Amino acid sequence: DISRRLNPADKLTEDLLIEILSRVPYKSLCRFKCVSKQWRGIISHPDHRKALPQFHLHDLAGFLYSSRDRSVGHFSLLRNFAHVSAGGRPRIRPSLPFLPDCELFNLLDSCNGLLLCRRFETFGSGAFDYVVCNPATEKWVALPGFFSKMQTARLGFDSAVSSHFHVFQFMEDGAVKGVEIYSSKTGVWSHKDNGWGFARIVSDSKSAFVNGFLHLLAVESAVLAVDVEGTTWRVIPMPDDEDALIIDVDYGFIDLSRGRLYLANSDQHDPYKLSIWVLEDYTSEVWVLEHGVKYLNLFGVKNVQLGHEYHIVALHPQQNTIFLVYGHDKVLMSYEMDSGKVQFIHDLGHDSLEPYLPYVPLYSEALADWH
Repeated sequence: DISRRLNPADKLTEDLLIEILSRVPYKSLCRFKCVSKQWRGIISHPDHRKALPQFHLHDLAGFLYSSRDRSVGHFSLLRNFAHVSAGGRPRIRPSLPFLPDCELFNLLDSCNGLLLCRRFETFGSGAFDYVVCNPATEKWVALPGFFSKMQTARLGFDSAVSSHFHVFQFMEDGAVKGVEIYSSKTGVWSHKDNGWGFARIVSDSKSAFVNGFLHLLAVESAVLAVDVEGTTWRVIPMPDDEDALIIDVDYGFIDLSRGRLYLANSDQHDPYKLSIWVLEDYTSEVWVLEHGVKYLNLFGVKNVQLGHEYHIVALHPQQNTIFLVYGHDKVLMSYEMDSGKVQFIHDLGHDSLEPYLPYVPLYSEALADWH
């Protein structure tokens, strides 16, 4: 009887099955939950969360960004998506039409497939709240409370560790005074006083969520870090050479790639060169120079300035590639550090606006309290 024949997959040990499933695309993984109760149990088990996402949750699909809509009389924003992945295009709608009153949203941050948005009550209103959404599943949640002062707000989320996310809103008055942290697990905000001492967050600093810590750049030539509980605060000095030129760090850039924290900034000895450092030892705070490239080789011109003529927008999560936006027409381009190859990807247009948020699709439905 064919119906009674043993499924060959049933002969696989659990360890071998986990190894196989860890290498399939995430969308396929979700479908595989329907194969059998055993497969569903393995895929859904919290103990396997770290193993399963490690290969398929790092496929950078592209960048979400806003641009001015000049077709209407009043100031309005369009939301767009620039595709960079060699694979199939993700099925997302960059206008985020699934959000209520979606025209009143500003994009703020992205982290491992989730977006943080600021939602205004009405056009011209100063009152706003925060919304976190998943463009792949079109699920969203509004965070409690309304605010009137725009502060630095960033998102922390790592599905390999937890299905819960955190939003950090820093209280600033010339310098950081404290932080309000929202936990999707508790559903409430908690306040913590500043533990960095005197520190000023670089305006529009990119954040990096690593090992349960949110990292940002400080004006004081340092990387600031705070954990999701607001109990541990760290100040990591940037690499420094006392004999080097004084280089403005206001437009430096940090990001997470291959599990490590990277810093990119103008070279301390050569203002016409970009240097990329990696935090080789997180405990001892040792930075190692990973790569350097002349602006002439990147852009074909020598005299450009980070934060003015060009912006760094992301490091690839799993490849030795950096993404930049360059020039008047704001061209999205990539630079492969191993080969030195420069590729022009997409003309974002002069009316495009920061932030340019890297987007990694997340097809999981395991996040709680979504609409």
